[in-house]
Amino acid sequence: MSVVTEPKKTQAVLATRKQMFNDFCKTLENQGLRYVILSGYQGYPNTIDSDVDFMVSDADFSRLSSLFLNPQNIPGARLIQVLQHETSASYYILANQVGDRIAYLHPDAAASYRRQGRLWLRSEFVLSSRRQTPAGFWVPAAAVEFEYYFVKRIDKRLVELRHLERLAALLQEDPVGCRIVLTRLIPAEKLEVISKAIAGLDLAWFANQRNELQAMLASSLTRESTFDRLTNHVSELFRRIRRVLQPTGLVIAILGPDGSGKTTVIEHLERELAPAFRKVKRFHLRPHFGQQGVGGMVTDPHASPPRSWLASFAKMILFTLDYWSGYLRIIYPAKTRSTLIIFDRHFYDMLVDPKRYRLPEGFWLAKLFVKLVPKPDIWLVLDAPAALLVSRKGELDLASAEMLTSRYRSLAKSLPNAHLVNTGGSLEQTYCNAISPILTALAKRTAILLRQRA
Repeated sequence: MSVVTEPKKTQAVLATRKQMFNDFCKTLENQGLRYVILSGYQGYPNTIDSDVDFMVSDADFSRLSSLFLNPQNIPGARLIQVLQHETSASYYILANQVGDRIAYLHPDAAASYRRQGRLWLRSEFVLSSRRQTPAGFWVPAAAVEFEYYFVKRIDKRLVELRHLERLAALLQEDPVGCRIVLTRLIPAEKLEVISKAIAGLDLAWFANQRNELQAMLASSLTRESTFDRLTNHVSELFRRIRRVLQPTGLVIAILGPDGSGKTTVIEHLERELAPAFRKVKRFHLRPHFGQQGVGGMVTDPHASPPRSWLASFAKMILFTLDYWSGYLRIIYPAKTRSTLIIFDRHFYDMLVDPKRYRLPEGFWLAKLFVKLVPKPDIWLVLDAPAALLVSRKGELDLASAEMLTSRYRSLAKSLPNAHLVNTGGSLEQTYCNAISPILTALAKRTAILLRQRA
């Protein structure tokens, strides 16, 4: 069997992402949606290093979700996340599994451009001046892109050399139009200073003037009525409530006997799934009341004698409190901020391997307490032949390995949203088996949430 090298895998991911972008543009064109790629498009479609910021009309904005949900529009890609970060802006995450890797496209859609609840650019104005690149996709006029990019960078309080280089190029392309933009956003006496700082790529000046520039933007004339701003604030409130009630984070628990490959699978999932979330967190067995670096590898987990019933009962209470404390204080808030949370083992491991946790024989209370803890969204139960587990972990004998394998398989059948992952083959096949059910679950959840919002 030939082994696909990492460079070839990376090339395959990049080629898939390029095709996804081309299909994305083709879908918008075929459906009659006028659009522009707002910025960062210079290397498209061959190089797509970040989000694809684009704008459509206010009327077409509501159509995007159904377009991306349709698997025929971008073949092979699934819509796995939708993050609404403004009332008129949504961040879509499309994923296409390429072997044991994932190719992503991150279209960040806006109707009229808003930042911090304030309207800066109306879509009708942006789309009316759009122009088509040699590659076939549409971009805004130079002055329009300048305004979008300038407002975005100043409002984010982050201006890097690459940002200034783009602003300088746009200023050179259309000096009159870009200067008109600046006169609308900043006081007249600052026009020459800022124009010179952009043209001279003066990073130090922008760093020193960060607060003043942001204040200038905040004091510039509004582009909508008081009623429209009030309506937008109400919509923003509902958006925040929905964000709490329908979190876009995900909790995954990885179970399996020693030697089944939990560590390597978790590390691969963290790398490949990170672009689908804003942050990644990992816990070993339990939240440990939020303390970092607590809990680790145990070299010989079955060597210690069991605790007494009383001590084991106390341990169950401690673990249950820990899980609920961690869920309320850490895990659920992290889910609302679109965080991927991975548990390396879980409370349920105690049902399968009580000896590992020093529980006395016949300790039936574990079955009661396990029902009281918050559950993950997805269970991945790793499965490998018993003989292979013995070869990987010398402290396991064949009989013990066979018993644990059988118990974990039974547990997987009894848990909702659990998936048995075969880790007995190659690493590439193992990673494929682990990624697939997660993408399927994310796509299913996204489709349900979008239907509920419709």
